[in-house]
Amino acid sequence: MANEKKSFFARNITVATAIITACFLFITSYFIEKSQTIANIIPTLRGEVPLENGFAITITKKGYPILIKKDDPIVGRKLRFTGEVNSLFSEVAFLLAQTNDVIAEVGAHFGYNAVTIGKKIKGTGKYYAFEPNHTALSCLRKSVVLNNLEEVVNLKNVAICDGKKRMTIDDCLSAVKTRDGKYATFRTISVEGDSIDEELFAEPKPISLLLVDLPGLEFPIIRGADRTLAKSDDIKILISFSLTESSKNCDVKSELSKLEEQGFKFYIAKNAYTYERTETSDILNLKEAVIIITKKELK
Repeated sequence: MANEKKSFFARNITVATAIITACFLFITSYFIEKSQTIANIIPTLRGEVPLENGFAITITKKGYPILIKKDDPIVGRKLRFTGEVNSLFSEVAFLLAQTNDVIAEVGAHFGYNAVTIGKKIKGTGKYYAFEPNHTALSCLRKSVVLNNLEEVVNLKNVAICDGKKRMTIDDCLSAVKTRDGKYATFRTISVEGDSIDEELFAEPKPISLLLVDLPGLEFPIIRGADRTLAKSDDIKILISFSLTESSKNCDVKSELSKLEEQGFKFYIAKNAYTYERTETSDILNLKEAVIIITKKELK
C-alpha cells in the first residue's frame, strides 16, 4: 500500500550502509587476527624480507628498514604489521629531538627511535643507544648500517643503572602474551651495568635529551646521571612512568622532590603536541604517564 511505512533501513540508507560496513570490517579484522595464514600476508605486502633463524627486515611507515625478530610479540609485531610502535613515548621523543641534539636512549631495543630520530638529526646531531640484550643490539647494529647512520648512532651493549655492577634483567625478547592479555617474560639474562655518567664521561657536548622507556627503572637511571644532568641547563628527560613499577624500586615522592630541588619541572604529555605542567602531588596520583622532566619551561 502507498501509505505503508517503510522499514528503518529503507528510511536510513546512510545509517544502514555504515552499520553493514562496520560489521564487515569487524568480521574481516577478526579473521585476520585469528588466521595466521591471512595475517602473514600483511607484513609481506608491507615489504617484509624474511631472513634466517626467525628474523626479518621490516619497513617503518617513514620508509626506513629495521631488522627485527619476527616472534617478538610487542615491538616486533607492531613494526611488522603497522610500521610503527604506536607509542606516545616515541611520538613525543621524535618531536622533542632537535637537529643539533646529543641524545641518549636507555633501552633502545630494535632501534625504532634510534633510526627514526637518527634520520632526523643526521649530519648535525649524535645519538647514543644503550641496549643490554645482545640479540636486540645485533638487530639494531644491522639497522644502523641499513640506514647509513653509522656516523650518528653510537651503540653500547650495557644496562644503564645507578652504578657499575653485574645485573640480572628480564630477556626482553622472551615476552609472551598471557591469558589476561598482558605480557610476561620468563627468562632472564646476566649483563654488565653502569651509569650514564660513566658511559658518557668522554662526550664533550652536553646531553640534550635523555630517553628512558623503562617503567620502574627510570629513577635509578636518573640517579646515575647526576654529572650529566649538571652539565646541561637545557636537558630534557622523557620517561614512561608507572607508579606501581616505580614504587617497587624506590621512594617515588623522594626521587621527584630531589629533582625539584635541582630546579627540574614536570610536564605530562597529554598527546604528542600538548604538555601539561604538573606537580609531584599530581604525579603520585597517576597510574601511568609519559612525563617530560626539564629545567626550562616548555611552550
